[in-house]
Amino acid sequence: MLPLVKVKRSTARERLPYRHIASTILLATSFILAAGALVTWGIDQQIGPWTPSGIVVVTADPSTEASGEVASPPPSPDPSDGSARTRTTPPPLPPADPSQIVASGPGDPVRVLVSGVWINLPVVRPPLDTDGSPRFPWCRVAEWMPTKGKADGKTGVLFIYAHGRYWEFGGLLEKSPKQMLGQIIEVDVLPKAAGDGLKRLRYRVVEVRQHISSWADISDVPNGRVILQTSETDRHDGTKMVVIGTYLDTTSSTRPIPVAKPQICD
Repeated sequence: MLPLVKVKRSTARERLPYRHIASTILLATSFILAAGALVTWGIDQQIGPWTPSGIVVVTADPSTEASGEVASPPPSPDPSDGSARTRTTPPPLPPADPSQIVASGPGDPVRVLVSGVWINLPVVRPPLDTDGSPRFPWCRVAEWMPTKGKADGKTGVLFIYAHGRYWEFGGLLEKSPKQMLGQIIEVDVLPKAAGDGLKRLRYRVVEVRQHISSWADISDVPNGRVILQTSETDRHDGTKMVVIGTYLDTTSSTRPIPVAKPQICD
């Protein structure tokens, strides 16, 4: 028979080094997780409150926006000047039913222009069918949603949309998002009092979002901004692109009230 051997148990002091190793591993893991959270937070601060999956967001330098300085837009032909057009006049389309045109009222936006791109469009209220349901957007005009905000630079968001064709908002698609940053959006607004002239609201583009598919994708846009929206595809149910501008100022407009002639898109 083998002799009995007394098992030697390690004391608490002898086990202490192993406890230090475990504590060190736990502490290192905590630092790694904290560093990852910090990097994620930094990215979120650069692109806004959040970025939904699949959406591309390009924003201007916050320091530029805070300075209040207005970037000088590059020279571009005046789309209202027929002699300056570099492309052929678009073929005529069937005119919209006059009974479906909703008259603009005091304070309504009636024209939108964008510097650096060929956009100078009349703006109308959304057309309505005889049963009161919204129609698919017309061509040769832009439309705005009164339910989203007012054209005053502070109430809600001024939401203006048009087709992605060249003679509507196609110019927004021809520029890269970075090229759109800093461009000036001008919106002419009907006077609220009789006898007053048109007002001109100016916005500076500070953000572009691509591949938008729902209202939730732009629900975080602050009040007082303008949103120009157009389709990224030739289908009305495809993804959208939005150009977001921050309010700069309101001045008098010397332009005449445009005559809107909405047409049925083919």
